[in-house]
Parts: sequence; C-alpha cells; structure tokens
Amino acid sequence: MINHKTWDVFLLGTLAEDEYVEQETGRRKGIFINSQNVIQFLIKVISQEPDNFPNERLFTGYATDLEPYGFVDDLTKMDYQREENFVNFISDFVLVFSPAKKMTTSQNEVYHAKDLQLKRKVDSHLDNDTLVPLPVFSQQKHGYDYEEFIQRLLSKRYVGKVDKLSIEQNDTPQYILWKDDNGSYKVVGDFDNHSYAHGGFCFTYADQLRLTSLTDDWIDESYEVNDSIIFININMFDSLEDLLNLDNAEILEPITIASEEVAAAVADPPVQKVSDLTMNTLNTSILPVDHQPIVITDETEDEEHKFIEQFILVTRDNGLQYEEKDLINFHTAMKTSNLVILQGMSGTGKSRLVSSYAKALQIHNDEQLTIIPVRPAWSDDADLIGYVDSMHMVYRPGDSGLVDTLINASKERNKLFIIGFDEMNLARVEHYFSQFLSVLEMEQGRRVLKLYNESLENRLYNSAQYPSSIPIGENIMFVGTVNIDESTYHFSDKVLDRSNVISLNVLPYDQLREIKEERKRNDSYDKISIQAFSGFKNNSQVLQLTSEETDLLWELHTEFQKITVNMGIGPRVVRQIDMYLKNLPHSLYLNRRQAFDLQLVQRILTKVRGPEEFLKNLIGTYNIETDELSESLLSDILLKNNNVSDFEKTFKILKHKAKELKVNGYTF
Repeated sequence: MINHKTWDVFLLGTLAEDEYVEQETGRRKGIFINSQNVIQFLIKVISQEPDNFPNERLFTGYATDLEPYGFVDDLTKMDYQREENFVNFISDFVLVFSPAKKMTTSQNEVYHAKDLQLKRKVDSHLDNDTLVPLPVFSQQKHGYDYEEFIQRLLSKRYVGKVDKLSIEQNDTPQYILWKDDNGSYKVVGDFDNHSYAHGGFCFTYADQLRLTSLTDDWIDESYEVNDSIIFININMFDSLEDLLNLDNAEILEPITIASEEVAAAVADPPVQKVSDLTMNTLNTSILPVDHQPIVITDETEDEEHKFIEQFILVTRDNGLQYEEKDLINFHTAMKTSNLVILQGMSGTGKSRLVSSYAKALQIHNDEQLTIIPVRPAWSDDADLIGYVDSMHMVYRPGDSGLVDTLINASKERNKLFIIGFDEMNLARVEHYFSQFLSVLEMEQGRRVLKLYNESLENRLYNSAQYPSSIPIGENIMFVGTVNIDESTYHFSDKVLDRSNVISLNVLPYDQLREIKEERKRNDSYDKISIQAFSGFKNNSQVLQLTSEETDLLWELHTEFQKITVNMGIGPRVVRQIDMYLKNLPHSLYLNRRQAFDLQLVQRILTKVRGPEEFLKNLIGTYNIETDELSESLLSDILLKNNNVSDFEKTFKILKHKAKELKVNGYTF
C-alpha cells in the first residue's frame, strides 16, 4: 500500500473561511494551534485540479513553512492572538503549493500542502474566483527562440517540459503562452490534444492556430509561478477565445511539406570544400559540409523519444539517479560507438546502468545480455575467447560465455545483444581484448572474429558448434565499466581511440531522499525491435561537422603535434565525433554545443596525459584563488572558438589536469 503520494503539479489556494471549513468537515474553524505548538491551517483550493485528482478541496498547511516570506509567530502571545496575527498576515496572499497525501497510523487519509509559496493577491481578486493554469514557454527556460517555438507548434513537434503542470491526457491546455526576453507575452491556441514524452509536450490542433499579444494589464491580473505557469481568472480565460478572433490576431498556417521536398531533405547534404590543411588529416572520400541534420520522420523521432523516456523510467525504477543528459549521452554513444566505457567511482551504479539499458530494450535476459566479470589474471585473448585443445582436438571456449553469445547473435540477426565487461581494466585491455579492438574498427560486413586457424576446422570434433570464425553484426553492442584506483590499469591510446569514455556524474545525496513513492511499475515496457533501433541511427558517411568544428579540431591537433608526434586527433576520431553528433536525439537536455563539449572530453582529453615538462604550456597553470587557468594554450583556443561550444566540461577537466600537474608533476 502506498502510504505517501505527492502530485507533481502546482495548485493555487487561499486560507479557508471558517464557514466553508464547517460545511466541509464539521469543524468549527480552519486554523488552530496543534499539539506541536505550531499554527496549523486549512487551504481552500481555488484553481482547477487535474482530471484524475481526488475530490478534495482542503489541504493542511503549517505556518512554519511561511517564515521565509516574513511571517513571525510570537510564541509569547495567547493562542487566539497568534491565530489573529496569522490571519492578518495571510489574508493578502494566495498560496501556491504541491498537493500531497499521507496515511495516518489509524489509516485515515490526510491531504497537505508541500513546497509552499506566497503570491500577493491581485487587485481584482475575488474569494470565489476559479483560476486556470496555462503553460509558459520562453527562450530562457527552454533554450530556443520564438521562431523555433512557432515552427515546433505548427509541425506538431515536442516543445519541452513545463514544471508542475499536469501531463494527463484530459488536461490539455487550450491555450499556451510565450514569454519574450523583455517580459511581454503572446498567447497561441487553441489546442485540442497533446502527448507527453522525453521531449516534453507535443500539442495538436484541429485546423489552424491563432496568435496575439497580451497587454500588461492582462498579465498584472494573473499569478505567474516560477516563470513556467500563469494562473488566470476563469473569466479572463473565457475571453481569450474572443481575443484570438479579433482582426489583429495572427493566423498561423499549418506546415505542409511536399513529397519532393521531403525526399530532398532526407538526401545527403551537398559537398562543400574545406581547407587543404583539414583535408590532410581526413579521409579524402569523406568531405565536410555545413551542419544540416538528416531529417528523420516524426514517427521515427517519436519512437526514439519514447524509448529514451522508457530508459529514464527504468533507471528510476532501479534506484539510479543520473541526469537526463548523462542518459542521453550514454544512449547516443551506445548506438554510434564500437565500444562504450563507463568510468567512475566504485558504487555509482555503472553496471546497473548497463542492465537498465538492456531492460529498456526488453533484452534483459541471459541470452541477449551477457555481463562478463574481467579477471586480473587475463593476459591474452585466449582467456576471453578460448583456445584449441590439440590433445583432445576440440575448441575450448572461455568460461565467460562470450563466444556462445557471439554465435547466437550471428544466427539471430533480428535480435539485439549487449555484451558488457565489468571492471574491464582489472587486466590490461589491449592484451585480452586485442583482437576485438582490431575487428571492431572494420566496416560492417567485414567484422569477423577468428577463434582459430581455418585449416583446423575439419579436424576439430566440435567445429560445427564452434566454427573457426564468427561474424560480428550490427545487432551487438559492446560496453565496459571501469573503476579508477590503485588496483586497475590505465587505458592505452589504442583503446581510447576506439572508445567513448563516459564519466557519470554523482548527483547530490539529498535527491536520494526525494525519490517519490509511486505505484510499483510492472516490467511491461515496449520491446524495441532491431529494425526500430536501427531506425534511430543515421549511418550517412558524409561528414556533417561544421567548418568551425573541423577548424577547431585541426587547431587542437596542430598544438598536440607540437608536443609529440604521438599525440593528436586522427581521422578516425574526427569521423567518430561526427557520427555521434549527427545521431544526437533532439532533446532539451543535451544540445549540439553541449554534445561537442562532451566529445572533446570523451574522445580527446582522455589521451592528454604525461609529465609536467611536456604539458604545462598546453594545459596551463591552475590558480587556486581564482579557480582559473593561466598561460594555457588549450584554454586560449577554446575561448577563441566559443561559437562552437561553451566547453563547460572541457574546462573542468583541464583544471583537474592542471591540478594533477601541480601536485604530482604528471597527469593521467
């Protein structure tokens, strides 16, 4: 039984009048001093509640929650004086709160108010008012401008999330608002339905949308909460229809795309020239173009959004508290990288994240998910894949189960498989994983793992079960987890060149206490087919990095080469970064600028390591007082290229490496 529940919405209320309290509960008044000597009061809801909300209009509040707003309870006064003082204070305000329910020891339901805020009553406020919540979108909150907002609405695409607004199907807002940077508002509508997924709200409409500006007087008579929701009087809400039908209202025509235009949009972008310097480092058969993301059908994009939402839900069910951008980063890396490596402290849930991803794909079973614990004694690939027993003339696979999984995957190409290596740096990866590193770099269709010499195949008794070679298809994903401590090995450049190394952020521990008790979700998640998962991928071989991005990568490569010819950004890494970026799902949590920053960290900075005499000028000196880098070539290059990214994560890693140089004389 769920003893506690909090609804993720905001309601508006006022101090309940004594007459209303007596009518609803039989109690004489709605404010009293409780057994803890705290003023306890009842809030009467004056805003529309969600469709599936219990028929409850009174919620308990406590005066101590209002102390941040200036209320002072003088405990030396008589009880009735304290109550009068509270009434005088609260009568000028409406209360914003999240509704919650808890069960008492006597099994009675008690509804109370959480996250209380106060808003001063508007001049036109009436006690019997009913207020309607409307969502507010803005560039500050959602990261895109007004023009893109309109385009998303017209094309019925996801426009983002709105905190504390009901997402239930029957609670579609008829109108929504856009807030400009100057504080003015526009209203657009009306909408008849919506869907909600990882990308937030997607609103639908019947024929056309209308848009008009709202006057300051209109806004002054409303209640804005957290720049996300505006509560308006029901009479003002009803007048919006008339307002949108005036002659000065703008009619927004639906977007329609001819089939020829769709075909042209899906085709690879035209090739543009790049500098000869850049071309020296790139495969000449792959030319960069200005960034024009491949157009994916709404159906495909919706499927991927649904899967990401499903993935997030599974991680929450498994007690994992990762940022959404980390989960999107992991998903993008999994669908584009030959090998994904999750690194971080022990106990942060890296292995459980892999299991959660498999569960979201509905392949969380012994056949399709294989987790291999790496052993410190492994010294070559025979420990992992096995060897030929020439005495008994049989092939003996490693006891990890890897070979059997690879054979099953080669036979069942219509199924997805994940192979995970747990604590993969307990042994030297380039030793026991050496053949895989070479195989995974080959083109699809040429990836073949050789178990033994083909000439032995006719002589081994179990060659029918274990052939000399196994093709590795696109239906297999490889992922590893690593801990960085004194018992583990560092990766060689050979491994790092072929991997996306992701460091997972540990969220503040107080969030562990805020996991809401919800009904137990079952395991009936939507199964993702190999066809659907393949549809998430953009496999175009045309380089789609912008000229600014390739110029930055070349400039970094040039500086690395000045340090040592063994350090640099090779064509393989450039293509891998490009593949990651053009497969980044459309999301409010992780945009292209942030993703490029992550790729510098995950693909390039992992290889910047060595002694202070080599790297000091490149990385710079860390000033502990200002928390800044000085005399840093890399920092100067990044600041000069801030049109590509803010490089928040990159600067953080550079500072960490500068600290290591200062303390240890070496950075890893």
